[in-house]
Amino acid sequence: MNRHLATLSGVFLVMLVASACATRTAPSLASSMPAADPADFEMQLNEYVEVQEALAADDFDEARAQLEEFARITDSATQALAARALEAPDIATLRVEFKPLSESLVAQDLPQGFARAYCPMYDNGASWVQRDGPVRNPYYGSTMLTCGVVDAAAGAHMDHTAQHGGTVFMAPDGFHHIEGVYPEPGVFRIYATDNYRAEVDVTGWTGRAVTEEDYDETTDEFVEVAAIDLRSNPDGAYLEARVPDYGGTAEVIAKVVFQDGFPAERFDFIFASVSSVDADASEASGGVSFGGDAPDAVTLAQRILPDVPDSANEIAAEIAVRDKQIQDLIGRGAFTEIFIPALQAKELALALQQRGSELPMTASNQVRIAVRHLVRAAYLLDWYGDLGNKNDVDDAYGVFGASVSQIAAVYDVPALP
Repeated sequence: MNRHLATLSGVFLVMLVASACATRTAPSLASSMPAADPADFEMQLNEYVEVQEALAADDFDEARAQLEEFARITDSATQALAARALEAPDIATLRVEFKPLSESLVAQDLPQGFARAYCPMYDNGASWVQRDGPVRNPYYGSTMLTCGVVDAAAGAHMDHTAQHGGTVFMAPDGFHHIEGVYPEPGVFRIYATDNYRAEVDVTGWTGRAVTEEDYDETTDEFVEVAAIDLRSNPDGAYLEARVPDYGGTAEVIAKVVFQDGFPAERFDFIFASVSSVDADASEASGGVSFGGDAPDAVTLAQRILPDVPDSANEIAAEIAVRDKQIQDLIGRGAFTEIFIPALQAKELALALQQRGSELPMTASNQVRIAVRHLVRAAYLLDWYGDLGNKNDVDDAYGVFGASVSQIAAVYDVPALP
């Protein structure tokens, strides 16, 4: 057989094989799985968490490989969700499909060692299961790895009850609670608890209590002017620094390093008086009453759903009221209370947007854009308020306040005193 004939024969053989393959239906994921009973739920979760952690690490190939393993041992209903996710061509699409898969697992009772987590910003809120510990967000990965709360139902807020009469913030890892306390003039302390509010030994932690800083326009950063080292007491119950005695008030920026090699996390504390364990909770946190929209007897979900007026002008006026409440809370350092007026303003803004057709096109577009920015800023105020970082709160409020001003201008809402 000459070389040309051999080549033609080879081509013909390839065509026959290709034709035969084309007449077959590609085996589905389900048909390729071994016909075995689903593994116990904890084993399924272990495989699922491998997917979650790979997504949090922005590793598409590893996430897909682990998802295949998960699909082989899960039940048929969950397997269908996994099969759909496995069709994702990229990590962004895989994250979209990871949401319904996660929701099917979040609804079940979790064994010890696993926790529910919730991110309010991804796709109008998304849940997942992860191992106990700091938040590792699979939907945003390195972009916002710690965005979310652990062991919380959708829309729930973590427990910020002060155990030592101070102010409690959630650490960016979504696991630790940091309570700043001013027990006596000139003394500043940091207590820490975990996600279940159990005390945490801070012996290995370090940090600084910053009492003065300046803004550097050239670097767009705040520079420490005066700071005192935070040191652990002998039994690791708290970190302490001796700060200047300004009488009964103090403003201290705590920069805490939870682990060597990690950056310091910032928490801004404003004390109007010396901390008291017996102080009323609302006074200790700088809380504020929100009238009929937030009675103590109703659930949190109800508290953040305001009464929506009938007219667009009245809705715009109510948004301005929430804006003023947020300004007051920021001024007092009551960052953990910001979420109520912020999320109420978000609901009001979305209701206002539905009435945009009543406006001329230019004004309608202005409101639509302002609402979009306000909604995102409201979520950020909620998130940053929990973290207690005043710089981030101020940045988010800059967007929020500008959006409110734009809405007020369209509807001629008078400025509040």
